[in-house]
Amino acid sequence: MTLSKTYDPHSFESEIYKRWEDKGVFRADNTSEATPFTISMPPPNATGQLHVGHAVMLALEDILIRWHRMKGDEALWLPGTDHAAIATENVVLNQIRNEEGIQDPRETLGREEVLRRIAAYVENSRGTIRNQVKAMGSSCDWSRERYTMDPQLNRCVNESFVRMYEEGLIYRGPRIVNWDPKLKTNVSDDEVERKETRSPFYTFQYGPFQIGTVRPETKFGDKYVVMHPEDERYLDYQHGQTFECEWINGRIQATIIKDDAVDPEFGTGVMTITPWHDHADFEIAERHQLDKEPIIDFDGRLLPIAQEFSGMAIEEARSLIVEKLKTKGLLVEVDEKYTHSKSFNSRGGGAIEPQIREQWFIDVNKQAIDWKGAKSSLREILIDVVRAGDIRLVPDRFESTYFHWVENLRDWCISRQIWWGHRIPAFTVRMNYKSP
Repeated sequence: MTLSKTYDPHSFESEIYKRWEDKGVFRADNTSEATPFTISMPPPNATGQLHVGHAVMLALEDILIRWHRMKGDEALWLPGTDHAAIATENVVLNQIRNEEGIQDPRETLGREEVLRRIAAYVENSRGTIRNQVKAMGSSCDWSRERYTMDPQLNRCVNESFVRMYEEGLIYRGPRIVNWDPKLKTNVSDDEVERKETRSPFYTFQYGPFQIGTVRPETKFGDKYVVMHPEDERYLDYQHGQTFECEWINGRIQATIIKDDAVDPEFGTGVMTITPWHDHADFEIAERHQLDKEPIIDFDGRLLPIAQEFSGMAIEEARSLIVEKLKTKGLLVEVDEKYTHSKSFNSRGGGAIEPQIREQWFIDVNKQAIDWKGAKSSLREILIDVVRAGDIRLVPDRFESTYFHWVENLRDWCISRQIWWGHRIPAFTVRMNYKSP
């Protein structure tokens, strides 16, 4: 027998893996009385091929699952793929635009054809991902493979939605969401990517106060000026007090609001708020029951409230708005080197433009769940299961990160303006009823 000087994995590894599969050596026995050990593979997005990060994940999980199998545990490594709604739809729509020159595939092709093409793309990607996972030698139980759009999982999603809705944990209402004007959809808080950005920081005169902003285009409707109630510089001003001042489109009446959310150490310690287009401003407006007015539309263009700037894109209008305020003598100074955190859609979209929309949300604060003898909220349960040791985070230094995330959770927006993915099982019935 002559051995090759170099090892050729393609000549052996696929055959070895096939023998493993044929003999069922990775199949878990659900009738076994051995100690169970299960890893549910974080499902890779069905948007293409795996990358080196997936390879690291697979290697670590394979080490764990094989070790427990060697110990005699009944080890199950459950493989699967994620339909990755926003990301997958975006990839396929861009593919259609680039290859066929169809700029609006949804309008031109219609729902049925777009979904057919996405499904075909995903089926091909899933096959590629499955082969890559096997090529890593991953000891998964492929007889239990799952896909997040499988009929049984879709049924679980629908049943969970209905149950949570009936318990009051899901509701539909107007709240601020992360809107992506490029992809025309909401995205979740976890899909928002923060990037350090350099932008001019403008300081304007607003009546007796100086306010700072990187977004003068949102300030047309600002009629509330907010300060910390214990800021000694502004103790003479009373909550609810009004005053008149010159602003972008003429004189306005502004109202003073005192709120603990304002950082007295930032800038002048005073800010105006734009509740329709900023999460923190929205929360302040909710606490004090203040008016909210849209300034920017869902395409990222200014609304008629901006008068001569109406219809302009944000970037186009910004410098012109600043010039108008400068002409009015309201521009105090500009910091050209200011850096701040800007939000983008990590799923291949554009800059996030917060908007208030009527959407579906999970209520994280409603105490509607029976938990350890009392009614508890989702937030309270998420905290308790880790503090009580029911769930362990390894290494435990990440507990502080976890608690910070949970304690700052907002009601979770679960609705999207896309076609690919699980459809919300709720319908609006319009009836023309005439009394006899």
